[in-house]
Amino acid sequence: MQEETKYQIVLAASQYIKEKNLSQNEVARLSGINSGYLSNMLNQKFIVSVKGKDVEIADRWFYQLSDWAQLPFKKQVWEVIPTRQFSEILAQLEYAKKTSSVITLVADTGLGKTYIIDRFQHRHPRQCVKVTINSTYKLKDILAAICDKIGVEAAWSTSQTLTALIEKFKELKRNGEKMIIIIDEAENMQLPVLKMLKGLYDGIKGYTSIALIATDQLIHTLDRMRRKDATGIPQLFRRLKAGIRHINNHNEGFKPFFEKYIPNDKALQKLLLTLCSNYGELHDYLEPVLREAFETDQPVTEHMFRLYHNLPNY
Repeated sequence: MQEETKYQIVLAASQYIKEKNLSQNEVARLSGINSGYLSNMLNQKFIVSVKGKDVEIADRWFYQLSDWAQLPFKKQVWEVIPTRQFSEILAQLEYAKKTSSVITLVADTGLGKTYIIDRFQHRHPRQCVKVTINSTYKLKDILAAICDKIGVEAAWSTSQTLTALIEKFKELKRNGEKMIIIIDEAENMQLPVLKMLKGLYDGIKGYTSIALIATDQLIHTLDRMRRKDATGIPQLFRRLKAGIRHINNHNEGFKPFFEKYIPNDKALQKLLLTLCSNYGELHDYLEPVLREAFETDQPVTEHMFRLYHNLPNY
């Protein structure tokens, strides 16, 4: 990485840190960057002392700082387009955070939920605790992730860790922080995690908001467990029920994206309509072609698109 690029990243990150009124300790915890490295980087000193020798700070720490602060390190060929779903999800998260309420946002896959959450987290780096669930996550993994993000040391037992988290969130509320826990891809939560969620809900209700982001699979899973009378699930479902919000497609289609990126190529628009069923698929097909067009200084056309994706033109 060139020296000039490092300075650009550090200066832009410093501006973001100042804007959000974050301490260096908070930045180190939230970004996962070694505090010693971070201190030198922010002071525009790109070396550290290791065993008495000056060693250059590796490029990966600058990339990590850039990613955490969501800096446009590369030319952004795919920009934010405020669809109705984008605005609706952001508004729901802002309301939940403001009121310390619990919501469950249910939306189809490919709607851009994770991208929107990242934008929300960028607005509220200190107050937003985001955990993305996958099918391999155990209860201790999720608790450890939350602990790490708010500076709590995980205890040897689950119940002690949960108690420590609840006390920390109450302390943050008393200090004027409006915290929100966002659990993304919540449809992947297993029964032990769902039971923990009930305990967390009961402990921090009124102190911290919780937002579950999921597909319909979460509602189907909860309903199935509830009908089977799985321990704790009927009570959890009752707590969540009033806060369930379905984010609909509104039949908006891809028009805002077509108008932004390929307004005059009706043939490519038609092709993308046959290939893509959601925003995520549209991004995966179109974004790399936009980048290729930018880097080679060519216009985006149906022909170029077909060549890039090796699609025959019957």
